[in-house]
Amino acid sequence: MHSCDEPPAHPVMKTNEEPDICSVCLEIKVKPIFLPCGHSFCASCVDGWRDQYGLTEEEKNHGSAYGIDVTTKYRTCPNCRSPIPPTRNMLSSLHAFTRQIRDLERQGDFESRAYQLLDAKLISLNSQIGDDWDGVTVLDDGEEEPVDLPVPIGKCVEKNNIPKMLEWFGDPDSPEFKRKLNAQVSICGNMTLLQICGEENNTDIASILLQLGADVDVKDSQAATYLVRTIAYGQGDFETCGKLALEWGAATTGHPLDVITILADTGTESGIFQSTLMRSEFGGRRCEVIGHDRSELNGSTCVTDVYLPETDEYECRMEHTDEELVIGHKNLKRRDRTPQDPGYYIEFKDGKLTRREFKSNQECQAFVASVDPNWVVQAGKAAAAEREAAAKAEAAAKAKAEAAPEPGERLGDKPSKKRMEKKENENARKRQRPV
Repeated sequence: MHSCDEPPAHPVMKTNEEPDICSVCLEIKVKPIFLPCGHSFCASCVDGWRDQYGLTEEEKNHGSAYGIDVTTKYRTCPNCRSPIPPTRNMLSSLHAFTRQIRDLERQGDFESRAYQLLDAKLISLNSQIGDDWDGVTVLDDGEEEPVDLPVPIGKCVEKNNIPKMLEWFGDPDSPEFKRKLNAQVSICGNMTLLQICGEENNTDIASILLQLGADVDVKDSQAATYLVRTIAYGQGDFETCGKLALEWGAATTGHPLDVITILADTGTESGIFQSTLMRSEFGGRRCEVIGHDRSELNGSTCVTDVYLPETDEYECRMEHTDEELVIGHKNLKRRDRTPQDPGYYIEFKDGKLTRREFKSNQECQAFVASVDPNWVVQAGKAAAAEREAAAKAEAAAKAKAEAAPEPGERLGDKPSKKRMEKKENENARKRQRPV
């Protein structure tokens, strides 16, 4: 079994280019990943093909629900079945799980549900990495090393301190801006700001992050995304955080945890409803209406709230009008929200959050295009100026308090001996305090 006290820096293997068509999805490769055997595939296909091939129905439907990632034992090339080396994220996960399980063992905990799940994940990861891994080669997943998210910035979500967060992001034109949007707290399981928003059920800040270009599918050290954490770990409400993730294009497959099965296995009315919705092609998604008998609807967008499997139709809520309609599968196509086409806009101005609604997508897009990209910098500067002013005011108040006369003294009198001794004693106590 592999041990990973610290995630090591490993050389990465790449191979020569091959034709542009991915043999898994049969489409042009998107963010291709190159395997040591010489084959390459879409990044999402390498992550997700195990969910589609080589598994029994029992494994698909029940294995992941009990914390065992059954898909990991099929981590081989889809073409030639050569072993696939681990990614940096896998090694980071191995490090995090090892640390967590050792913490439980130090507490004498070898029987709890948390311990059993961590143990199952470690077995799964070691199975996926394989006994024949050389301990050196790491798969190039095309991802940069994440920026470390400072804990005080992560706490901005809990405190709703948007100005401080924007100040840390800095200039939107800088190369570091996008990386900071997806920064991860290394000491807290590689959580991102978006995932912290889920934990706090804060969809306003989550929307701002997505509008600025945050990646909805960034994974933490347990390979869990914003959507997976909402469903599998109960961090955020499905009707708010879960649906927000789906509308912005969150992936529902390719995760170690089969979130749809987890929902179904709860046996609850809401769990079954949500799993049925997510198993459908357009469930919970933002879609564009096409080929509808009501021609004025074509080109408009809606959100699919309920799936009707008997007729393969959806109960939809039209954007910009809030009209509720039942629309068939053939009259819909996905149109995920993007920073350029969000459908609505969460604006932060003069220290206040405002949700802007629009009469049409064209109006929304025109507004987004008109927004000064430097608003982030301006908000950050305003936060810094406000903080500096508060510090000056606090210093002035402290100086005034220190200069105030003691009872029985008059303003302008020379300080009494008693007052000078009191001041000296205070200074002595401060000097004796441990650093």
